[in-house]
Amino acid sequence: MAAQLAEPFNLTGDELGLEQAEAVKAAGMALIERSSDAEPIRVDLAALEQANSVTVAVLMAWYRHAAIQQKSIMFVNLSQDLLNIIEFSGLRRLLVADQPSQP
Repeated sequence: MAAQLAEPFNLTGDELGLEQAEAVKAAGMALIERSSDAEPIRVDLAALEQANSVTVAVLMAWYRHAAIQQKSIMFVNLSQDLLNIIEFSGLRRLLVADQPSQP
């Protein structure tokens, strides 16, 4: 099953490929825009089976969009593979934190 975005903000499926990346990115941006300013946006990645650089690119797009909207976002339940890609990309400080990242 191709990756998809489900509410409240869960990325699910086998793997996020280029074919669906733009649609998933846009859906996430819409969720960010509709989210409350009071609570950090929590993106759950537990149900995403495989990680790749496309996934990291979408997470970065959401991070930037949240910052533009002056909202906090945090990514939770990242797989070890996804953590490895994020670490290798030098994005750990932005995408992996115990506390929500501040724009």
